[in-house]
Amino acid sequence: MPDPGGRQEGDARRGQRGGPAGRPARGRGRQTGDRERQPRERGRARGSDDAQSYWSGYDILWAPATGRPTARRSPLDRTRIVRAAIRIGDTEGLDAVSMRRIARELRTGAMSLYRHVPDKGALISLMIDEVIGEDELPAAPSGDWRADLWQVVNGMWATMQRHPWYPEAAMERPPITPNGVAALEYVLSIFDDSGLAIGDRMGIVATLSATVTAVAINAAAEARTRARLQMTEDEMMSSAGVYIGRIIESGKFPRFSELMSGFTSGAEHPDPQFELAAAVELILDGIAARLEAARPEAARPEAARPPAVTVRP
Repeated sequence: MPDPGGRQEGDARRGQRGGPAGRPARGRGRQTGDRERQPRERGRARGSDDAQSYWSGYDILWAPATGRPTARRSPLDRTRIVRAAIRIGDTEGLDAVSMRRIARELRTGAMSLYRHVPDKGALISLMIDEVIGEDELPAAPSGDWRADLWQVVNGMWATMQRHPWYPEAAMERPPITPNGVAALEYVLSIFDDSGLAIGDRMGIVATLSATVTAVAINAAAEARTRARLQMTEDEMMSSAGVYIGRIIESGKFPRFSELMSGFTSGAEHPDPQFELAAAVELILDGIAARLEAARPEAARPEAARPPAVTVRP
């Protein structure tokens, strides 16, 4: 038989904690823990939602083909939406791309677009994949890694000139899309027989991509400045001539003076493509040195082998 005294004593103690005798205070023993858990749970939910939003669109791009024929083709489809977004981005900038603006372009309601594209993040991912796929990849590398990389660089530069919004978009949303991964796979294959580790190959791709992107962003920023000031590049250089001349005449900065003398004389015009070519050539020279170091010693030319060490008594 249970001890009735013990029951009463427990009831009395529970009553002292603020609830009626014989009944625990409602939820009070759990409230502190609930308060502590709720922010963490809300934080995890927000983090999960943010991650899902960040990768929005990739699920569409990588969805397996169903193979089912469409019974009725709607006049509005995902391709039309994406291409309209690209046209707007090309002429008005990435900030102008919105569902409402695209709907106006396509003469439809904004809500009808969401049946095909869930949000702007997904739309930008689809735009990135579309423009990467504009240029057909070679079937295989030519065997001349330097020429192949120049072809890749020129292709990236051309894409960024056709679509000035692309560098910013690709930095915000990684081009891990079908066309983006296919392009990466091709570039990595250029060094299949080089002896370079896959991480080193990826370093080459990342360095070239970052260089082309930086030059393209700088060129676009300078073009916006010229448009705002309504000046040509030559006019901007001439307007700087007065204080640059003072720096040169001071004699304190001989290397800077030599550099600027070439620019102001027209011998070396700081054209974006000139800057890009100079930067890429430096990178390619570094790659050549890395490739030489990766070759087995027996495969190196005689002049490139380290000298034999003579041990003297």
